[in-house]
Amino acid sequence: MNQNQECDCSRVQRGASDGQSMGGSAVPSAAPPASSLTDQGDHVMSEQMPNQQPPQVDQSDASAGGGDSIPTLDPESAGQSASSGAVGAWVNGKRVSALWAINQNRNSWVHIAGVGWRKLANNSDSVTITLTMLGANAKQSQTSVNYREESDGMIHEMYVW
Repeated sequence: MNQNQECDCSRVQRGASDGQSMGGSAVPSAAPPASSLTDQGDHVMSEQMPNQQPPQVDQSDASAGGGDSIPTLDPESAGQSASSGAVGAWVNGKRVSALWAINQNRNSWVHIAGVGWRKLANNSDSVTITLTMLGANAKQSQTSVNYREESDGMIHEMYVW
């Protein structure tokens, strides 16, 4: 806008005062649903876990080398070895098939195809948010994931290729 031009702001002010925007459509009048939480910020961390199974994903294109890539561990035995005090280990070449989170601080999970639900590290808000974003990217793009699972059964590091 030039210095010589003037703005006709009456239309904007009139629209705002009678509940309409400049485009003429009504301003939303519905409020979001009320939260069932009573406290104002610090929510108690929970070990609540997802209780649904994600839909089956076609894994026919999952193998990058051309051969069949079938997991050798079932989810029950994989979870027991991780939580039995063993040292953390890298798991390579997996895919994220689902995500799960709830309105609790630091409670976010990913479902690894062929392995099962794994909780994301909860040692800080930024770690949980970053790992959740990486998991969401991996699910959306269906790319290969390498992750480090520690003896506490949580994923502490993740690479999405």
